[in-house]
Amino acid sequence: METVMRSTRRKRDQFKQLKRLTEAQAALGWGVILILAALLGAIYLSQASRIAIVGRRVQTLQEQLTDMKQENSAIERQIAEAQSLERLQQEALRLGFTQARSDDIEYIVVPNYPAATETSSSEIGETAVAPLSPPPETIGEVLWLTVQNSIASLVYGEASE
Repeated sequence: METVMRSTRRKRDQFKQLKRLTEAQAALGWGVILILAALLGAIYLSQASRIAIVGRRVQTLQEQLTDMKQENSAIERQIAEAQSLERLQQEALRLGFTQARSDDIEYIVVPNYPAATETSSSEIGETAVAPLSPPPETIGEVLWLTVQNSIASLVYGEASE
């Protein structure tokens, strides 16, 4: 009977030990879960903080861009006012310039310049400007002129744009 009691006691002790082990494993499992949750929370807060900082920086840069655009517009307006014809005429008069009359104009003739657009009149002894050809009317004419200009550039060794 004693062996039966020992066997029963041993089984009871083993069962208690197994129960304690299971409780410890459960506590350890919950501890790991809590640590992981805290770690994920810290990562989330860190990322949210970084996103907020970057968002604020973008907002600041956008405000700077808006300010610079406004400054550029103001400067462009000032340039336009400075280049207005009335202002330039007033400044020219202030500096002592006068309106040119036809008697005040002197023309300088440069021989053979540019050779492609000028024709020489040997009887008069001066150079006259050749009339310009009419602009192309169809896309075919434009393409043909482009091909001709490309070939002429190759012949003269010029680079095309």
